[in-house]
Amino acid sequence: MLLFVIVQPSYQYNYSCNSSASCGCSSNSAAVTRIVGGESAGTSTWGWAVSISIRGTSLCGGAILSSSWIITAAHCVSGISASQVTVYAGSNTRYSGQSRVASSITVHPSYVNTTKVNDIALIRLSTPLTMSSSTVKIICIPSVSSATLLASEWPSADLYVVAVGWGTLWEGGSLPTALQQVTVQTIDYRQSSCRSVLNNPVMQFCAGISGGGKDTCQGDSGGPLMMFTTSNQWVLVSVTSYGVGCARAAYSGVYTRVAYYQNWISTTTSGAYTNAASSDSANIDPFSSTVSLTISHLLLLLPLLICIKIYLT
Repeated sequence: MLLFVIVQPSYQYNYSCNSSASCGCSSNSAAVTRIVGGESAGTSTWGWAVSISIRGTSLCGGAILSSSWIITAAHCVSGISASQVTVYAGSNTRYSGQSRVASSITVHPSYVNTTKVNDIALIRLSTPLTMSSSTVKIICIPSVSSATLLASEWPSADLYVVAVGWGTLWEGGSLPTALQQVTVQTIDYRQSSCRSVLNNPVMQFCAGISGGGKDTCQGDSGGPLMMFTTSNQWVLVSVTSYGVGCARAAYSGVYTRVAYYQNWISTTTSGAYTNAASSDSANIDPFSSTVSLTISHLLLLLPLLICIKIYLT
């Protein structure tokens, strides 16, 4: 008897961050796979990701800068009273984990709702988060010189970045209970998919993938878009701003360039954040990593191998 067994391998890459770093490293390593669209995030892999509820409805995401400060998109909280905003931290499940009511909201003074230029805001919490919890961490802020920002884009085009959030799973689709993650690439502002949606290439940039299929979606606004650096830390390159639909081939997603707002963030929070040791991208391509045969595949094969042994004996 000839028996052919076909095993579908698992394409997975594990980001090993610097556990001794003061920011940009969660309790567990982030693992990304070659799936279409997004995927559920692993437990305690993005400890700085928060869900923001407004009047009891979860509408946006954000990221933890310190025990008392959250960064998000201006369009999420513009015109909203601080007492109506609740932040949930330290859990991959919506409406779970540590909950804190906002004490103040600072929307960028030059925010323009129609173009989403300067789409960035800072939330101060009424009570600090418990940072001793293994599930709550802070994201690094980039340290990029003004000269670098003037001379070139930061982040530059064609870098791999990861977005997380609790937004809809597809355009017009349902909201997930668990935190989702998606790997995309930064896109040159001169590309047609970016040029057609971008309003300001200095303060904004585009991200997505060629041909569409991977993107942030409704409800992901304000959430972090992150880059893995040469110091093995995750740095916040942007907050999710807007897009035309979700994952459409003709339109990239648009993101607020956090590096442009370093001085504003410093002034508003009185320096309550931590810079990454390096703001240079490691630019690891998770989709070209070595194929790994996971334990789950071996477990699936075990009963079959036992049956073969019994048959042959």
